[in-house]
Amino acid sequence: MWAKITLLMLVMSSAVGVIGLPYTQIRTVNITNNLGANIELNVHCKSKNDDLGQQQIPYKDFWYFKFRPNFWGTTLFYCSMNWEQISHWFNIYVDARDNPKCIICQWSIQAKGPCRFNCTSQNYDICFPWNP
Repeated sequence: MWAKITLLMLVMSSAVGVIGLPYTQIRTVNITNNLGANIELNVHCKSKNDDLGQQQIPYKDFWYFKFRPNFWGTTLFYCSMNWEQISHWFNIYVDARDNPKCIICQWSIQAKGPCRFNCTSQNYDICFPWNP
């Protein structure tokens, strides 16, 4: 019985990979520091299962990570962001918000909050407030 279920799940996951449904595609989150000259952004991103560690991003530089969203559509990555004496956090990837809108989610980090790149306008004009 369990062998049949396992085989069925394996066949289904192989078929899904072949047809390329959105939740099977690798996603990239790109975080760019646009806080201002000489301001270094410290970022620490995590999910329920992964801790990506502390990253230091100089002004106008970027850091990125890649992952595969889970089957259930509940993938969430959140990041704490610190510079000078300021500290915020933000849900940098929320499956319900970002999948399938962005295979590569490009974020510009500004003091007022993070802004995602808009493929239609070609600007970072999809802005969000920091999480409370």
